[in-house]
Order: sequence, then structure tokens, then C-alpha cells
Amino acid sequence: MTRELRHMSRAGKTFYFASFWLERGVRRNVALVYSFCRCVDDIADEQQPGPERTAELDGIVSALEQHDSSHPVAGPMVSLIDDFPALYHPTIDLVRSCAADGPTIRIETERDLIDYSHGVAGNVGLMMYPLLSGEDPRGLPLADQLGIAMQCTNIARDVLADLRQGRVYLPRTWLGMEDVRGLLTGDPRTEAAAVRAVGQVLRVGREHYRRGLEGLCYLNPRARFAIRVAADCYAAIGERVIRDGKLVRERAVVPLRTKVLLAVRALQGWRHVEA
Repeated sequence: MTRELRHMSRAGKTFYFASFWLERGVRRNVALVYSFCRCVDDIADEQQPGPERTAELDGIVSALEQHDSSHPVAGPMVSLIDDFPALYHPTIDLVRSCAADGPTIRIETERDLIDYSHGVAGNVGLMMYPLLSGEDPRGLPLADQLGIAMQCTNIARDVLADLRQGRVYLPRTWLGMEDVRGLLTGDPRTEAAAVRAVGQVLRVGREHYRRGLEGLCYLNPRARFAIRVAADCYAAIGERVIRDGKLVRERAVVPLRTKVLLAVRALQGWRHVEA
């Protein structure tokens, strides 16, 4: 198992599970992109905004632009871009979007939510598309939509964890006048407002899952099935973030047995369509 696959098996269990349906070389490339994206995200999330964080992320962009294969983070992506030139622009855009993220970012409206999600996750969909046999340009906006959908799931799942870092991704227009920091003290009015806002985020996610999955027809059959499984498993996280009218306090996860069941259902649906 490559280092990138080991990384994905620890940090991205849903994508690791779905990747078993990919061809070996495709799976290796997908794991490489996942590992790169996770590394960039960790730099953006775990370091406080400041000169060091900015310099590290700017250095990744510069290495990509200068084709510096010796860079510890960007190097593997530089080599992959040689084989898949379509990766170049969304990779740069992803890093720049992560660099702009932080406690100062303001998500006021649904449009802001979608734009933010495009930057940090829609670009991941655009990066994955050529690796998964996508060649038709009509599939690109749908790959973007699927990335946005998955980011909506992330936002809905991580409200409390983000809040502890001073980050709020729920659109403020959906929170009304409530200060969402009241969630940390258990304020019931804030809880009710946050639950409504999370419900709206999940609604946006469902709309984007539906549109994004329309793009599966542009992938080869194995990639098509793997992404269907990944999307179904990831969307299922959203069903676990609200319980009894409150946000769950623990991190919502989908158990392996549920993932297997979703994969079986996807396979049954696939056979029905093929028949």
C-alpha cells in the first residue's frame, strides 16, 4: 500500500472504502490527490492565520507554477499534472481558496456558501474528474456540483468543531439575530436557529448531490460506481448530524456495515439500470 493510500485509509475512510472499486492505477492517483488536498487543508486549518501559514501555502502555489517537483507537498502533484494537465488550474485554485479560509471569512448568504464550497471542494471534484476517465467538458460543472455537495455535508457535520476554532460557515442570514457562539453554552434559542440553518445547508447539499450525480454518465463504469458509493456514503453523514431536534455533539460517522449496505443497494440499482 502506498503512503497516500495509507493516509486516505486513516483520514478519509469513506473515500478509501469507495476506492476499492477503482482500477489500481486510478486508485493510486486518486489517493495522491486526496493526500495533497488533505495536507493543504490541514495547513489552512491547523495553523493560525499569519505570515508562516501564508508563506507555506504560497510556497505550494509557487512550486506548482514553477513545476518544482522537489517541493515536499507540491512535488507529487507536479508529476501528476504532467500526465493530467487539466489538474493544473483547479489545483492552484484549491490552494488559494484554502489560503483565504479562516476565522475572518464571512458566509452571509446561500450564494456565499456555494462560492466557498466551490473553492475548497468543488475544485477537488474538478481535480478528480480527469483521473476518473472524465474527458467530456460537459461533466466538469457536475463534478464541481458533487464537490460542493460534499462540502455542505462537511459544514453540517462540523458546526461545533469549526465554532471552537472561531469559524462559522452557516450563512448568517439563516441564523437570524442569533450569535452562534451560544451553541457552546447550550443556549436553546441558538440551538434552534443553528438546527434550522444546518437543515438549510443539508437542503443545498441534497440539490447539489442530485445534480452532481447526473455527471456519472461521463465516467467509465468502474469509476461511475465508485463515485456513486462515495456520494451515497457521504450524503448519509448528513442524516446523522441532527437528533431529537438538536445537533449531535459527537462527530457523525457512517459505520462500515452501513457503507456496505449502501454499496449493495447501489449495485442493485446499477444492475436494474443496465438490465
